[in-house]
Amino acid sequence: MITHVVFDFDGTIANSRSVVIAAYNQVAQKHRFHPMVEADIPVLSRLSIPERCRKMGVPLYKLPSVMVEVARSYKNVMGSLVAFDGMLPVLQTLHRHGLAVGIISTNDAENIQRFLARNGMEAVVQRVHCSSNLFGKDKVISRYLKTYGLTPEQVLYVGDEERDVVACRKTKLRVLSVSWGFEALDVLTRAGPDSIAHQPADILQWVAQLNGLPHLA
Repeated sequence: MITHVVFDFDGTIANSRSVVIAAYNQVAQKHRFHPMVEADIPVLSRLSIPERCRKMGVPLYKLPSVMVEVARSYKNVMGSLVAFDGMLPVLQTLHRHGLAVGIISTNDAENIQRFLARNGMEAVVQRVHCSSNLFGKDKVISRYLKTYGLTPEQVLYVGDEERDVVACRKTKLRVLSVSWGFEALDVLTRAGPDSIAHQPADILQWVAQLNGLPHLA
């Protein structure tokens, strides 16, 4: 039975595409990497992380430090960050039905807490677990499970990227991909999640189905 629903943050709960681009470009200008524009996202979303780095002129060995810099830059532009339409009622419904809601992200915990408070989500998201480990999300998930004494059978993971699916397969979590995030739909489909949500309300339907309920309302 699913008792915990764990979300990725950027691209899943937060409509952060423009904010991430702005934060990255501040860092890119400093290091003379290639800047990013909105039109780059569909192309980048079909590439692996090493391929994305090559396309943007970012040495792969510098990626961890670049991510730290982007997180700092993110704080300067996150005032414009908003939630995807429909996400707040989904989180509220999960909380009302007694499901614990958590977030696992490579973003900064302070950024996320500020966002949650500003968007009325602070009371319904109980756990925020952050790590800069971009390549080892399965290890971050395993640590989350151990920290809160959870088994994979209790958890549904909701994310917007192929690497979320890969990490969940390694940790034996059921995974629901969302089609409104950073990754292209065909990439998500090939990754093979348990299901794909095309609107936030689909998350509730999938949780209900996994728990043998007609619906969550």
